[in-house]
Amino acid sequence: MISSSKLKWEWIIIVVLSIIILAGGFFLISDKKEQAQQTVKQDIPVEVKVETEKDKLLKKYEKLELAYNSTIEEIEGVVDDDNVNLDILKENLTQILETIKEEKEKISIEVPDSAKLIADDKTKQLDELLVMSKEVLAERIVEMKENNEKLTIDNRKLYYNLKKSVEHLEQEKSKNIYLNEETGKIKLKIATLKSEGISTGKEMRQLKKELEEAEKRLIESNKIIKIQNEQIEDLGEIIRKVNIDCYYIYERGNSIEEAKVYLTSQGISEKYVKYFVRKKPDIYVKFKIAKDLFGVEIKKVELKLYNSLNVEIYNIMKPVSSEHLKIIIPNRNFNPGKYSISLKAGDEDLILDERYWLKIAN
Repeated sequence: MISSSKLKWEWIIIVVLSIIILAGGFFLISDKKEQAQQTVKQDIPVEVKVETEKDKLLKKYEKLELAYNSTIEEIEGVVDDDNVNLDILKENLTQILETIKEEKEKISIEVPDSAKLIADDKTKQLDELLVMSKEVLAERIVEMKENNEKLTIDNRKLYYNLKKSVEHLEQEKSKNIYLNEETGKIKLKIATLKSEGISTGKEMRQLKKELEEAEKRLIESNKIIKIQNEQIEDLGEIIRKVNIDCYYIYERGNSIEEAKVYLTSQGISEKYVKYFVRKKPDIYVKFKIAKDLFGVEIKKVELKLYNSLNVEIYNIMKPVSSEHLKIIIPNRNFNPGKYSISLKAGDEDLILDERYWLKIAN
């Protein structure tokens, strides 16, 4: 007879084995289900996108478009307003870029089979053209660098020559002052003799001969000043500087003695100094704005007058309405001495060496 305790343990073992068998069956079924699902997934075909000729062509045109845009931006980074070659190159590349965009748009819509090879040939040609354009650009950049280095040296020479030309002009203006004074003296002597009733005779003939020679020299001097002024203006335009013509009118309205008295750093005679102090004539400042500045960069100029102590005694702002400008400085009891004029457009000094120097003294 089996004991009750032994029977109890046999039932516990049977229950545990049943649980193990059931669990194993469950996992087995789950594993088979999972394998079945994976098999189903593997049986579903994966869609693979095949790159068509149309896609390939579009990619080529997109690559070309980026390359052309990049080259145009590179040109814009170095192009100079005066560099016609680079301007033309940029314009040509821009037109080709438009063609690329048009071709890309056509392909995006539809490209017939017969046109595929032709389109492909076009991309090759455009690629070759871009390579050549880049070579031209590289050459131009080298040329510009060399020219800029040469221009720096040339500008130094130009600056030196301009200063020398201004010095020569001042010397001629001083000579002109003397010729004006000499002509005025002779005219005054002739007028005095005429007032005394003497219109002929040896002295009158001599004076008339002297006057004729003095007037010839004065006319020649005026011509030289005009030519030198024009030459200096031409030189000044290159380095963006103006040439000032500064003067006052002596004995305005007097047919015998009226003269333009130039005010330079070399001074004027005692006769003209006394007139300046006594009559207080206005000072005229005339100059020409360089063509590349007028109407583009310069809208107005500021003139300042300084005394010998470098104290500002007069200033005026003048709108720029033409290339040729004239500014009048009213005489406010200016004493004999040295003065200087500055002329600026914004922060830029327009006068060579920043100041124009004048001496109202003998």
